[in-house]
Amino acid sequence: MKKSIFHTLSPLANCFTASFYQNLSGKKLIFPFYHSVVFDTFLHINTLYVTRTPKEFKADMEFLLKHFNTIQPQKAFQFHKEKKQPQKPSFLLSFDDGLSGFYYHEAPLLLEKGIPAVVFLNTAFIDNKDLFYRYKASLLINHLIENPEPIKIISVFFSDNGIVKANVFEAILSVNYQKSNLLDKAAKICCFSFTDFLNTYKPYLTTEQITELSEKGFLLGAHSINHPKYSEINFDEQIKQTRVSVETVKNKFNQPLSLFAFPFTDDCVSSKLFTRFFDEKNPIVDFSFGSAGIKNEEFNRHIQRIPMEGISASGNKIIKTEYLYYLLKSIVQKNTIYRS
Repeated sequence: MKKSIFHTLSPLANCFTASFYQNLSGKKLIFPFYHSVVFDTFLHINTLYVTRTPKEFKADMEFLLKHFNTIQPQKAFQFHKEKKQPQKPSFLLSFDDGLSGFYYHEAPLLLEKGIPAVVFLNTAFIDNKDLFYRYKASLLINHLIENPEPIKIISVFFSDNGIVKANVFEAILSVNYQKSNLLDKAAKICCFSFTDFLNTYKPYLTTEQITELSEKGFLLGAHSINHPKYSEINFDEQIKQTRVSVETVKNKFNQPLSLFAFPFTDDCVSSKLFTRFFDEKNPIVDFSFGSAGIKNEEFNRHIQRIPMEGISASGNKIIKTEYLYYLLKSIVQKNTIYRS
């Protein structure tokens, strides 16, 4: 949901109870998702999206537990596959990017409250071997804010490489997956080391931490190899990014299901890809996940989730507004996602 739509609908959405929306929409099973709760300023995230504080995350969990039951992942997936709803309103959490904060902060609270969750991993980043290119962009911006001397040189560098924006920060944020090597080159010009950041801050989960989380009952899935936007890569690369990451997670951590969450979004992804995903004779995944909020899906093994970050609002308000948006779109029969 666009921020402008959210801010328009949220005052009205907050006038009704969660039970009202559950009953009116018939959507009793929801899938909220996060990346990481932020205790300090995360320089690799703070220029990209609004995160949840520990207090906000705890409030979200209290709201969910008050109005929804927890549900085991396999049971939730089966309901979705069969296009059914649980008798009582239920929720299943998931977390993208495999960030180490989940191990230290979110997981203990979830275990204490008895809340199941799925953690989606970028396989190239496990054990802090590499860094998501958007996180590199955020780090580079923060470095230049603190050390502005190279800004003119960096501006010329991006301009020479075909990226011309109003300022150097916009240029850095506009770098896409295909041109992500420019961020590495710019960092060298600035004498900033992404490797040092990885070794010092260890933003990603390690193999040992992931294994421990699995042993404690958290389900694991794949989030691609290195987090490209699928609408910007070709079909063969989409298949490779999915297959390699899914097989790595399932085999390395002995997972019962092949799960995959699209990095960024599943918007503009073709039906051809989903047909290949769920091929009866040789499927690549058991279930896949998007981030379009509360929606009906053409493919019943593809599950849309509710983004719980990016907007400065309570989880209560985010979920109610998603419900209202779903109901309004149902009036014009646009609450189901069909793909070409």
